[in-house]
This record gives sequence, structure tokens and C-alpha cells, in this order.
Amino acid sequence: MMQVKNVNWIGLASGILLIAVILLSLYNPWWQLRIGDFVYANFSPLSTNFSFLGITFLIPLLTAINISCLLLLSISAAVMIAYSVNPTKPYSKQLLCWSYKKPLTILITFIAAIVALSQLASYLANQYAHIGLQLPIIGTSVIQVPSELLGELSGVQIGVAVSGGFQWTFYLAIAATGLCIATRILYSKASFTSEPAANITATSS
Repeated sequence: MMQVKNVNWIGLASGILLIAVILLSLYNPWWQLRIGDFVYANFSPLSTNFSFLGITFLIPLLTAINISCLLLLSISAAVMIAYSVNPTKPYSKQLLCWSYKKPLTILITFIAAIVALSQLASYLANQYAHIGLQLPIIGTSVIQVPSELLGELSGVQIGVAVSGGFQWTFYLAIAATGLCIATRILYSKASFTSEPAANITATSS
């Protein structure tokens, strides 16, 4: 039977917070890119979509990746909670070591993907479209439309604002990941009461 004093409360909090991150990230992006007032791109490991002139569309490959991350984080949260309510079990350390790494891996991979996307988009725009673009990860920049694309309006300078930024769900995911890491770091320092072995003593009448 689970003893309240043996519950790892930090681990339990991290598991519950992971569940909150999962649910909230289905509808709120971790990072958003906005081009003018007509193009939006919403990115998170759990949900990615694009909007152009109010029409939202998905990319099947990204949707498949989102579903994989959703399953992985869901299992990780469940395993973390299972460890936290039974931290004295012989297999508890294995559960913890497996579960705490998954949010960290997804978070690092997501950040690396956003940085790579920014660099790749900027390179392609400059190299092939001859558009001076620096896709911002955080902040705002302006795309100057090349004069040769404007035809008779070649003497007019037209710029389009491009902005990018991490959303509040991203920082919530950082908090959940931090709690998972703290649970692992404090594991060896935690003091849990070991479950007593069942002893059966035969008494003679």
C-alpha cells in the first residue's frame, strides 16, 4: 500500500505539470511566426499548423511527428507519476531515469529545430528569392520586396513585417522539464522509508 510520507512530491508535481503542458499545447503554440497580418505559423512538438488569409492547414509529416511526441510525453508523464507514488519500489529508479529524459529531449530538439528553420529560411530567401530576410526567432524584422518583382511600381519600397516569439506554453514546458530534472537530481538525496518485507511467523498453538 502507498504511504503518503513516501510520495515524491516533486516528481508528482512534475508529472501533473507535464499533463497540463500536453493539454494546453494542443491548442496553444510554443513558438509563433507571423508575416504581416495574413500569414501565421504555430509550432509546438504536439501541434503545428499554418494559417494564410484565415485558412488553416496542416502538413501530414509534421502531424505525424506531433502525434509521436504526444504519445511519448503522455507515457513519460504517466511513468513519472507512477514512480512518484511508489519511489521505494525496486524498479522506481528505472522508471525515473526513463521518464525524466523525454521532456528534456523533446525541448532541446524543438529549440534546435526552430533555430535551424530560421537559418534555412533566411538562406533560401537570400540565395534564391533575392529577398533580404532575417527570420527572427524572437523579435521583429522587415522583408524588403525586391524592386524587380514590383514591375511598374519598381520605384516604390514595400516592406512586410515578420515577427517571431516563444509563447507562454513554451515557458511552462521549461518549468515542467526543470521539475523532472530536479526530481532526478534529488533522487539520491531523498530519504524514503523502505517497504518492510513481509515476514510470516508460524506460531504453535
